[in-house]
This record gives sequence, structure tokens and C-alpha cells, in this order.
Amino acid sequence: MAMQPILEATQPLPSAAAPPAGEAGIASAKPGRRLVWWGAGIVLAIVLAVGAVLVVRVVRRPPEVLVVGVRVEDISRMLAVTGRVDALQTVLVSPQFAGRITEIVRHEGERVTSGEVLARLADSSARSNLVQQQAALSSREHDRAQARRELARTVSLEGKGASTTLELEKARLVMSRATDDVRRLAAVLREGQAQLTLLAPFAGTIVRRDGELGQIVGPQTTVFEIATLDEARVSAEVDERYIRRLRLGMSAQILPVGSDEAGLAATVSYVAQSVDRQTGAGTVRFAYEHAPTQTLLGMSVDVNISIESVASAVTIPRESVGGDGTHPFVLIITNDRVSKRKVTIDDWPALRVVVRSGLQQGDRILVDPTGAAVGARVRAKVMPDAL
Repeated sequence: MAMQPILEATQPLPSAAAPPAGEAGIASAKPGRRLVWWGAGIVLAIVLAVGAVLVVRVVRRPPEVLVVGVRVEDISRMLAVTGRVDALQTVLVSPQFAGRITEIVRHEGERVTSGEVLARLADSSARSNLVQQQAALSSREHDRAQARRELARTVSLEGKGASTTLELEKARLVMSRATDDVRRLAAVLREGQAQLTLLAPFAGTIVRRDGELGQIVGPQTTVFEIATLDEARVSAEVDERYIRRLRLGMSAQILPVGSDEAGLAATVSYVAQSVDRQTGAGTVRFAYEHAPTQTLLGMSVDVNISIESVASAVTIPRESVGGDGTHPFVLIITNDRVSKRKVTIDDWPALRVVVRSGLQQGDRILVDPTGAAVGARVRAKVMPDAL
């Protein structure tokens, strides 16, 4: 039997399967993406590190405090007080005895002379006494006139030898006694008249009239107030801490409270030598150099007293001084560190105080003496308009 040829396939043997289209690009991109993520991570780490450093710096940054520099300047020390205008001489006019006002002769605001009648009173008993006193005075004046004529006749006779020396002395004695009686009775009459009239005790101006027509008044009733307006002065109560610095003759400026007008020149005319125990103040008076023309009695005035001038004084704001008044101190900055320094100051009522010891020009101090702890590190900020 013939053998059939065996045919063998010539197709290639199978091998590893090839990747689908597109997968080759993905595989090749994986290494580059990894590099991007690594770079992003490094940048983020750097940013976080820098942020952390900045946060630490901000947290640890020293606090800011306001400071002022020490001044050296020429100053004029002034003392400001409030006073009231009063008259150099003032008196309240009242009747010696009770009576009813029947006539008001002078009125408020009018000028009067010494002894001038201000008002008249009516009182039946006083009026009866006046009539009797007037009659007694008239009778005695008649006796005095008779004694004067008798004395003149006796002198003439004595010159002619017709009268003796004894008779002349007797006539002179009668005349002297009559004259004394007239003077006494005239004084009694004036006193009686004073009971029924109110007289001005001195020349001045009637600044107040409280009595009214028909009113019953007595020794405790003020009918008029008279003052010397041409010689007005100012009185003020000054604290015992400062009154010891005042001296007679110190210059001052006086102006109405709240006024922008130029002050009137005055001088210290009186300084009390004692202090009121209740108020702790003493009275100081000021005399105008020229009498004011538009000043009212009782009005309030501001008085600025020139105490002294200090050349090259070391000054700081009063608010920068700490302590209880007996141990003053300031907080001073040196190399950005706060330290406490004792100072000696003149305790004077002013916005800036004079430092006698403890500071010098160029020092910087905290505006607030409680603004930082001693030893703390701070950042100084100069207060505007402080230097």
C-alpha cells in the first residue's frame, strides 16, 4: 500500500501576546508622573516649613509699647486757680432798732457818699423820743446863747474894773457847761435820728437792696449792701501743697471763667498764714493793677499765677510717672529691655513735671508706667507729637 505524504503546518509558533493599542503609552508615562508627585511633595514641605518659621517668629515677636523722649526745655511754672471777685470794703446796713420802712431814698446801683440817707423808718416810741430830745437840745442851746452874752458882759465889766475875777471865772464856767450840754444833747439827737434813718457808712455803691417799702425791719435785717466797686479784688482758696510757694507781689493774670479775652494784670496782695482744717486750703487775694470796668461782684474768674522760671529743666509727661506719690518711678527702655528707675520730681499741677534726678536727655520712657513688666523685651513706638 502506498503511503500518503504527511503535510506539516508551516504557521509560526504562538508567542507572548502583544499589548493592545494605547497601553504602551500609559506604561511609558508612569515614571514621569511619579517625578511630579515627588516635586509637589517637596514644595509643600518647604512651604509648611517656612510657614511654621513665620508663625514661630510672630508668636515670639516682642509686644509694642508707646514711649516718649525726655525733654530739656526752659519752662515758666504757673499755678491756675479759680477765684471770685469781691470788694475791698463791703458792709451790710441794718437799723439799730425795729421799725417800718416808710421811704426808700437810694436804690441798687447808685453811688452814695458817707453819711447819706438811704431810707427812713417809722416807730412811734422812737419818734416821741426824738421830739423830746429836740426840745431839750433847743432849750440848752438857748441857755448857751444866754451864757455867751453874760460872759461877754462880764469880760467888758472886768476890763473897766467893774467886775471881779471871780465873777469872770464863774461866767466862763457857765458858758463851758452850756456848750458841753449842747454837744451831748446833739449827739443823743443824732443817735435817735439814726434809729429812724439808715445812713451810708462810707462812700461806695449800693450793690444790693433787700428792704421793701412798708416792711418791718430790725437789727438782724439787711436792708442795703454797700461796697467799694472802684477797689475790687479777687479771693481764691489755694491747696496747702501750693500756698507755701506763693509770695506777696507775685504777678498774675485774671480773666472770667471760660473767656478767651486777654487777662487783666494783678499781683498777690495777701497770703493766709493758716489753713482751714476742713478744706485743707488757705485764702489768697489778688489786687488788680488797674481797676476793672466790666467786673461783677461775686463772678468767678480764672487766675494764673507766675511762680517761677526754670531754665534747662528736664521734663516728662505726668502720666508717665508711677508710684503712690511718695516713691515715684518711670519705666525706661534700654536695648529693647524694660527697667524700672526711681526719679525725683516736683509735684506741680501741670501736664508735664520737672524731673530733678533720675533721667537725662535722650532717655526713652514708657507712656504708661504699668504698660510692661520689668525685664520684658519690647518694641518701642514713639508716641506722636511726643518728641
